[in-house]
Amino acid sequence: MGDQSPTPVRPLWASVADGFYVGSQDGSFLGYVDRLSDGVWRAFDAASRSIGDFADHHRAMAAVTATVEVGAYRSAHHGGDGVRND
Repeated sequence: MGDQSPTPVRPLWASVADGFYVGSQDGSFLGYVDRLSDGVWRAFDAASRSIGDFADHHRAMAAVTATVEVGAYRSAHHGGDGVRND
């Protein structure tokens, strides 16, 4: 018998305007990336907090996704109060 755990849902990124992408995963908003006038891509989390600047949109998207994955890990292992659950 194989592993019965659910397959993780990959993030979905949509270009909603030139130089502007929004990300979602399993129906939840992840954040967005925006190309600045100097060509740098700025990544933002779901609360519109800047994550950082990146040379291309792929790296900016990866940063948003990584921020969400780290947050999900912390929630699963620490609960909302920051106390470890394992």
